Formats: sequence, structure tokens, C-alpha cells
Amino acid sequence: MNLVQVGQPMSSVEKVDLNLFRLLDALYEERSATRAAERLFITPSAVSHSLRRLRRMLNDELFTRGPHGMVPTPRAHEVARQLRVLLPQLGEIVSPPEFNPIKSDRHFRVACLPYLVTTLMPEIAADLAKTAPGVHLDVKLLYDTVVDDLDGGGLDAALGHFRRVPPRLIAEELFQDRYVVVLPANHPAATRRLTLKALARIPYIDISIENQADNSPVGFDMRQGLERLVVQSGIAAAEEALLKAGLQRVVRGQMPDSVSAMAMAARTGAISLVPERAARRFAKHFGLAVREAPFAIPPLGIQMLTHARFGEKTATRWLRSRIRHVISG
Repeated sequence: MNLVQVGQPMSSVEKVDLNLFRLLDALYEERSATRAAERLFITPSAVSHSLRRLRRMLNDELFTRGPHGMVPTPRAHEVARQLRVLLPQLGEIVSPPEFNPIKSDRHFRVACLPYLVTTLMPEIAADLAKTAPGVHLDVKLLYDTVVDDLDGGGLDAALGHFRRVPPRLIAEELFQDRYVVVLPANHPAATRRLTLKALARIPYIDISIENQADNSPVGFDMRQGLERLVVQSGIAAAEEALLKAGLQRVVRGQMPDSVSAMAMAARTGAISLVPERAARRFAKHFGLAVREAPFAIPPLGIQMLTHARFGEKTATRWLRSRIRHVISG
């Protein structure tokens, strides 16, 4: 049954209650009236009343019942997408202009390459716990729509390797990480200097961060004007060096990050090319030896992306300074 009485929608800005948009955003995220009520600290009956007002205001049903919760209509999807941009901007208008890390309970949101989750983000989290004990750090892996969230202010920074960046985003290089070879410490090749012939005889574990790696022969994916790394290893350099020597690689498997690649290499007698930061932290744990590659591999440059509009906000500036401090330390 259609719950909406289609008629003349309320379009006057004077009649808009901004709290209704907060409710729509919560319902869209939670897909549950009960969870939305808990999130906004209101009663379920208040949610029902406000949802009726939203339906009248937007002249659309917005949500229908489904087997797994509330199902957004196309109109709800459209409005929720716009709210991802507008709500953070409204928050900036009403928030104090200065950021006090000691008193703040702000949520910082950062997206990054998988290996940075285990090699860098714990150090950043430890630093924030000392310098701003009330803030929250939410970390996720880089994803397809990262530019949308940087545009809307829903993401404070993105850390990864980028070749092409939209002009509205600011890219700052943080460090360069060279690639090294890891292989089981008890492997016969681990006790002597590696050669190309040795590397051709040992199977590889490659690192493919996303399925989209097939979109580009050099391991980059291009979306929304942002070209980002999706194959995290010196595969192209290895294959070129072996090809020149008349040799070929044997690939035993593919893993989504450096740590899982090292774990698989250790258990299968294979090798992997991983960033040195990951090797330093986890090679000993997995019983791996770390060796120089017998061919040149361009280093992995890690950049930090922020949005030009939000990047100079006091809180974002402070976060960037703490990230730089951790890396320099």
C-alpha cells in the first residue's frame, strides 16, 4: 500500500526542519527505525512521526519494508547522497572554529592501503591516544568512491599511492618505501645472494589489493579522476627483469595485502615482493628472511590526500601534522 498521499510538496525553506534530514541520514545508514532512534537518542515513536513528516515534505515514501530492514527508494538514495555533502558542511558552520585536541571528541576518518593498516595506523592511533585522548580514529581500506567522501567531508584523509589526482584534492608525499624480497628463512635460497635464476625457480605470491587490478596492466585503477595503486608489489619490474634474462615467473597465488602474502609465502615455500615497512614488522613473526631483489624496483611512494576545502580546517590540519610527526619519528 502506498503510504504517501501525493500532492503539493512543501518546498519553502522556511518550513524545513533540519533535524528531519539528520533522521533521514540515520535511517539510510542504519536501515532500521529502532537503531536510528538509538543513534539519535530519540524514541521509536518520534522516528515514526518524523518519517511521516519527511514523506510529506519530499513527496515520496522514502523507505519500504524489506526482509532485511528498511529499503530506500530511488528518491531516498538521491537525498542521502546530497546529505553526505551538506551535513558535514553544516557541522562546520555551527562548530567552533578552533580545534582543541585535549577536549575534542571528534571522529577522524582515514582510508588507506591495506599494508598501512598494520604498519602505520597503529602508530598514529597510539599518538592520538596520547595527544587527544577523546578523539576517535576510524580507519577503512581505500575504496571506489573515496573522492566522493573527500568532497563531502565524510573522509578526512586518504593514504596511498596515487598517480593522477583531481585538482580539488591536495596530495602531499609522506615517505617512500622500497620493495624487498621475503622468503622462508629455511629455504636454500635464503642463505645466499639472490639471483634472477633463483627467483625464476621459486614460485611467487602476488599482492592484488582489488579485483579492479585487471583494469590496468601496470596495477592502477582510475575512478572519479583519481588514479590509485591496486597492485601493491613490484610485479612489473620483476617480470621485465626476468624476461630480459629469458626467464619467467611462476605464480603460486594472490593475496589482498602484504601481511597475508607473507603468511602464505611462509607456509608454501614461496616468495613475495613487499614494502620494507611490512617486512621489518612481520617477517620475523612468519619465519621469513628479507633479501634485496637482484633487479631495480621503483619505490612505493605514499601520499596523503586531503580536500582543498576541508584540508585547511583546524582539525584536519592538526591530524595531518600528527601523521607527519609519527612518520618522521
